[in-house]
Amino acid sequence: MNRKQTITIALMCALAAILAALMLWRQPGAPASGEHAGHADSHGHDDRHQEAGPAPAAQDERAIAMSDVQIKTAGIAVDQARPALIQERLHLPAQVMVDAERSVALAAPAAGIVEAVRVSAGSAVSKGQALVLVRSPDVAQWRAELGSAQARLQLARSTHEREQSLWKQGISARQDADAAQAALREAEFAAQAARQRLRALGVAATGDGSGSVAIAAPFAGVVLDKPAVAGQSVDARTPLMILADLSRVWVEAALPADSLAQVAVGMPAKVSVSAQPAQLEGTVSFVGPVLGEATRMATARVTLPNPGLRLRPGMLASVDLLGQAANAPVTVASDAVQTIHEHPVVFVRTASGFRAQDVTLGRSDGKRTEIVQGLAAGTAYAAAGSFVLKADLGKADAEHED
Repeated sequence: MNRKQTITIALMCALAAILAALMLWRQPGAPASGEHAGHADSHGHDDRHQEAGPAPAAQDERAIAMSDVQIKTAGIAVDQARPALIQERLHLPAQVMVDAERSVALAAPAAGIVEAVRVSAGSAVSKGQALVLVRSPDVAQWRAELGSAQARLQLARSTHEREQSLWKQGISARQDADAAQAALREAEFAAQAARQRLRALGVAATGDGSGSVAIAAPFAGVVLDKPAVAGQSVDARTPLMILADLSRVWVEAALPADSLAQVAVGMPAKVSVSAQPAQLEGTVSFVGPVLGEATRMATARVTLPNPGLRLRPGMLASVDLLGQAANAPVTVASDAVQTIHEHPVVFVRTASGFRAQDVTLGRSDGKRTEIVQGLAAGTAYAAAGSFVLKADLGKADAEHED
């Protein structure tokens, strides 16, 4: 190796040493090799020299921008919250029911066989009309016993009259007359007991020993059901016919537990039935003291007259219970109240449109609703067409989630 080659190799080694030193050299104030250098993200972008700019203004998610033309086109009416006289009203679902105090299940007085059924379900019957004919051996025996008691009574009367006559003539002793009088009283008691038993069971006291008995209507009414058929074997517990007087009916409404304190007997009520064009007026006649196990609701009952039998048991109805009228300082139209995320809101008018305002509700009569908190008197709000604003707000929420 000549001298020129040696110098070249030496220069190359020196250059390599300088390059290695440059690679290991670091600037003053730079982070150590194990630290997060330059805050580089997963894509290699270095944000060391990025400065935080001003945060964008937060958008009101409950506001809806609308021009006056759009408001008019959408049919939204604007009104102002104001005081009003509110007669609190409870609107309850209800049903027309049979007056249980005027209905009866007819049965035979004793075991026997149904001979004939003289009416059908839906028939209108009068008081005392024969409905079912039953032949019963027990009835035959009771009538025979009555016949025997009446025969003994007749004999006892004859004996008493004879003994009294003989005693007055001095022919017989006083004790014979007294014995005849005691026998007469005993016979009278026996005959009276036999008659009362038949009367209590609704059996005619014919006294002929016949076992045939007619089951008669205890009052005028309508036959609701007729399970009895000819030839059927029955006893005193077998229902033969269901009879009801429909000249008066019950309208029973489902009353939530949290509204019990607002309802009392005698409270005015208005009843609406789908088959009737006009509301019927009545009063609350009964408030159930027990809640239903399945519904957890009580029963509020309104008793109504039923001329012409226009109200039929089973008809669906609604009952409006009217409380005492009172002044409310801040009210809005009831249609203005909407529910968003399970909270009542009113859409308040703003410079750019409307905004959903949370409110606390008070009393309501169906037309006006009291605002206890969240709204001041004189505040402009969407009185009609607020459902359009609710729909727009729901659409905005859906787009935001997407």
